[in-house]
Amino acid sequence: MISTNVKTGHPKTDTMEFNNSVESFRSRFDSWIFRLADYARLASDTDEQRLRKAVLILLAVIYTALGIFWSIAYLALGRPLAGSFPLGYSVISTLSLVYFFRSKGYKFFCRGQLALILILPVLLQWSLGGFAASGAVVIWSILAPIGALMFAGTTRAIPWFVAYLLLMIISGILSTEPDPQPLLPTVVIIISFVLNIGGVSAIAFFLLKYFVQAREQAMAALEKEHRRVRQSLSLAMEVQQNLLPRDTPRVAGLDIAGTSIYCDETGGDYYDYLTAGEAAEGKVGVVVGDVSEHGIPSALLMATVRAQIRQRYNQAGGLDRVICDVNRQLAQDVQDSGRFMTLFMADVNRKNSRIFWLNAGHEPAIIYTPEANSFDELAGGGSLPLGITESFKYTVNHRDITAGQILAIATDGIFETQNPKGEMFGRQRFYDIIRQNAAEPAGRIMDAILEAVNDFRKDLPPEDDLTLVIVKIISSTLSH
Repeated sequence: MISTNVKTGHPKTDTMEFNNSVESFRSRFDSWIFRLADYARLASDTDEQRLRKAVLILLAVIYTALGIFWSIAYLALGRPLAGSFPLGYSVISTLSLVYFFRSKGYKFFCRGQLALILILPVLLQWSLGGFAASGAVVIWSILAPIGALMFAGTTRAIPWFVAYLLLMIISGILSTEPDPQPLLPTVVIIISFVLNIGGVSAIAFFLLKYFVQAREQAMAALEKEHRRVRQSLSLAMEVQQNLLPRDTPRVAGLDIAGTSIYCDETGGDYYDYLTAGEAAEGKVGVVVGDVSEHGIPSALLMATVRAQIRQRYNQAGGLDRVICDVNRQLAQDVQDSGRFMTLFMADVNRKNSRIFWLNAGHEPAIIYTPEANSFDELAGGGSLPLGITESFKYTVNHRDITAGQILAIATDGIFETQNPKGEMFGRQRFYDIIRQNAAEPAGRIMDAILEAVNDFRKDLPPEDDLTLVIVKIISSTLSH
């Protein structure tokens, strides 16, 4: 039969109405079961635990209703002993449900229900004269290990399945011969076979379907949340990448190159160039920092420090005043969090041929002098990372620079990169690459170091962020 919807003019079939009715009933049924489960819900329950409680309650309600039906049927057939078993189950199950709602003792309720489901069908089969005479009523016991699999997990379900097999074996051995006059009419036995096997199959199927469907919905929600988090991380990565220098400053007498490569979507490494309007005079500030750990918290801390340094650098005072003020503010922000940040900051002044630097617990930068084939480390003299204590006083060091020298500032991710043998890249390999490429531009020196690190790591995934800045001292003409 096909009718037309008066309001929309679209065809509407009885099948559609039936499907809508079924869906409406299922929604109300699901809502009712989960409301029941909420009565026994604990604040610490996960969505999966709530689902298990709801399905177990559903199973107990179905068994209780069927127990009343079978009890009435057996009593009507003149078998009070057989009728007492399903009736007893219904009474005990109802009492256990009430106890569960009041005590919220899930483990006791679960084990009690599974034990009743496992044992009572065996007793009922015995009272009716055996497997055939009872219409295979013992098949209901299989729902005990199936329920344990759903409610307790695979490991805990194994003992329940072993118990089920043992009961089947014992039941077969102790099965009595049927009475000369059958306990149940032949037609009732046939109907019992159909109802018992069909009923167990239907309950097992629909319980598993209900459980799987609910889990699929939970997984879909989890996947949706996962996509949302990934999108947020992608946005955070884009924002953080935009905080890194887009262009290399063109400073007379200096050839500069730098990069940060993160091992996750976001990281705690960063580098920056600070010119304060004096780039044409041959002066530039270079900052390289490394926040402890990785992820969003480290990225936020990195962005905070970057903003504070940029703001404070354009005000009065040397590097020590700048970093002391930034450290004071940072220590207040991260107190009790355990987070900190190592940092190396330098003012490279080509016009005066000097470099001023401050090292706050960072890997020492190095200066390579090709004429003498020597490496000098720009250490920090015991300075603490930023954020440890707000009262620490940082000091500035300085030295002369000459054309041809190479300043290299890196984070520990480069030196601590490991190969499949567990060896670290180390500083010596770092020095060798700089020495071999000393005649190249700063960008090529940087690329050679990063290529060597990647080759050294081989197929291993990066475990730390990599940040590297190379400043090559050249003639006082504008660098390219």
